[in-house]
Amino acid sequence: MKQVLIVEDNPMNAELARLVLSRAGYETAVVERADYAMDFLAGNRVDAILTDISMPGMSGKEFCRRLHEHQPNGCPRMVAFTAFAMPHQRQSIQEAGFDAIVVKPARAEAILNAIDPERNLMDFVK
Repeated sequence: MKQVLIVEDNPMNAELARLVLSRAGYETAVVERADYAMDFLAGNRVDAILTDISMPGMSGKEFCRRLHEHQPNGCPRMVAFTAFAMPHQRQSIQEAGFDAIVVKPARAEAILNAIDPERNLMDFVK
């Protein structure tokens, strides 16, 4: 089973993502800040990270950059979970090293496709 870390300071957005991913069969962990995520990752392995961009302390973009610096041979799939949808904002997010962007408010399909684009969405239907 794939492990997904959700980094989100808004409790409702975190719970939405957790429910979507859990119902699709993923194991999830939730932290509110990027610095907490760095601590979590020091002792845990994950397959993907769904992270907000605008958070207190370290931004999601800085978090992504730091992960790529510290794990150059095996960074988990990085998915930005953000309300920043303008073209210049998306470009800035991609330049930080993200593999995918999910714009809030997000449909379940968008979250699932971003986390695992190889998996058929019909696999999630029960």
